Amino acid sequence: MLHPKQNRIDYGNQLVPPEGYALDRAIGTTYSLDLEALMVLPVALFYAQPLDGQPSELRYDMLDAITKAAEKITVYCQKAHIKVPRKFHYLTAYWEKGIEEVQMAHHAQSFHPKIWVIRYTHPEGPPKYRLLVTSRNLTFARDWDVAFAADGTVGDEVVKQNTPLIDFLTDLEKRGKTKIPESFYTDLQRAKFDSDLGRFNKLTFHPIGVSDGRNKGYTNPVSTVKAWDEILIISPFVDNATLKKLAQLSRKRRYLLSRKEELDGIDLEFLNDYSCFQFSKLIELSEFNEDLGETDVGETVQNLHAKLFITQEGDKVFWFLGSANCTDPAQDRNVEFMVGLKGPSSSGIRVRDIFHQLTNPEKADGVALFEPYDPALRVAVAEKKNVELAIRKIKYDLSQLAFKGDAVLIENATTYELHIEVDARSFGLPTGFAVKMKPACEEQKKPFLLQAGQFNAINQYSGYAETRLSPFLEFEIWYGETRYSTFLLMMDIVLPASRLNKIFSSIIDSKEKFLKYLSFLLTGEETSLIGESGNAQSNPGKGSGNTLFDQLPIYEKLLIATSRYPDKLVAVDKLMQRLKDESTDNQESVISQEFEEFWQIFREYHQTLEHAG
Repeated sequence: MLHPKQNRIDYGNQLVPPEGYALDRAIGTTYSLDLEALMVLPVALFYAQPLDGQPSELRYDMLDAITKAAEKITVYCQKAHIKVPRKFHYLTAYWEKGIEEVQMAHHAQSFHPKIWVIRYTHPEGPPKYRLLVTSRNLTFARDWDVAFAADGTVGDEVVKQNTPLIDFLTDLEKRGKTKIPESFYTDLQRAKFDSDLGRFNKLTFHPIGVSDGRNKGYTNPVSTVKAWDEILIISPFVDNATLKKLAQLSRKRRYLLSRKEELDGIDLEFLNDYSCFQFSKLIELSEFNEDLGETDVGETVQNLHAKLFITQEGDKVFWFLGSANCTDPAQDRNVEFMVGLKGPSSSGIRVRDIFHQLTNPEKADGVALFEPYDPALRVAVAEKKNVELAIRKIKYDLSQLAFKGDAVLIENATTYELHIEVDARSFGLPTGFAVKMKPACEEQKKPFLLQAGQFNAINQYSGYAETRLSPFLEFEIWYGETRYSTFLLMMDIVLPASRLNKIFSSIIDSKEKFLKYLSFLLTGEETSLIGESGNAQSNPGKGSGNTLFDQLPIYEKLLIATSRYPDKLVAVDKLMQRLKDESTDNQESVISQEFEEFWQIFREYHQTLEHAG
């Protein structure tokens, strides 16, 4: 079931619509968020393409998916946990309304679920829902995670087991500004997810830290039972209190698989209750090994990030997987999401089967993810933990402050200067710590040193084109001479209403690009990089794009769309209007006069069909 070679899940493939279906609405949650990962995500949801693109290598399908992503996709994340991208990209602007930053009530709480609930529609069949519950954040990290995926077709009867999932989404809606359509809830109540559970026969949902709407809250299912016979804990983070509690609940065998640095921080009296294994150092550093590493990507550490609890009670086996670590906050203080699977005690899913598969090389084709933990090799981690706790509190306190911005057009220029204000009189810093900040789009000037206990007026950043403006601020937390943390926060700022159209027209800035993008909208076949010159077959303009003869392939596609896919004409009309809105009197239009006149015929015909319908 958890074979490190045979049971691998591709994140992008899990988001791709089922055959014949199209994305209608997607709700995703994550603790930390990588904007670069977010940029390539829509192409899987909209166009069933792999998550292997880069914003710097923009394709036509990527551009189209990104520009309409926030209309159908909402991602919730912990506030102050948006990762600083390697390079700021102006297309991030299209995602701003699709990101909901969640602020918890206390710095010791986390918004920690990693889940996707996606609704797909079919022109002739009932809607389908995709449920993806994972331990992976929405980042490019290559740590070892675990995930559960299932499709549910909407039927006629209400499925009672979906109630906790509905309660989770209802809680999400209260934490942000985005409204989830009522039809999303109505159909989700009738979606059956447990039609194919393999060796398991029951599926349950556990939204920890969420109200059930009946004056009770959901708690962690692993620690709210009377007792287990056996337990296997796979968790990257552990603490004394939770290990003690679970040991008291388990009568017989107890196995603990974690990171070495976490086990080093646990009192030995609690570790002695378990058979303890640490994540393999060979696997962790495998990308730096010439024989094992990949040559086409940057090397990085691959650590343990999976959260999985396997328990047995008599002849029954229970799996609980998702976002919750083996820590006290994950019992009921954090917001987490776990999925439960129950089945008969059969070979392959039992505690001892999974334990041997992950720790015995002979059971996993020579790949043992975990190796015995040796307490004699413990390293002191208390100081590191104290710094991490201090940074956590600083990030939370920063996220409580109001950052207000103003974008001012420089006189007799086309660029803007940014004025930023933050009242930090209630903000304090522990001794030795410092906070620096700057606009996320700034690439040259040094960050501003935030003055704790004071009102800060920041007026040193200017010279930004409208397409570069952003509500994101980049923060750095320093302890002594070391930068420990970087992250983004959104400031409260009103940006020009024309910004998105200007960004789009700065990309589609030639007749050739316009015709290729138009070809993609009509057929979905043009997936070359934007700006890449095509050959005679792939270039829809086949030349300058100035004559009717050059544009004949486009006209043929328009005729096909008119008769078979009239909805595509709506997308074309929006494209035309967007580019016309940003054209200036002294700028050559990317839309030829001849094509615009011809388009009016299609546009009027489509409007006639709409009125007739």
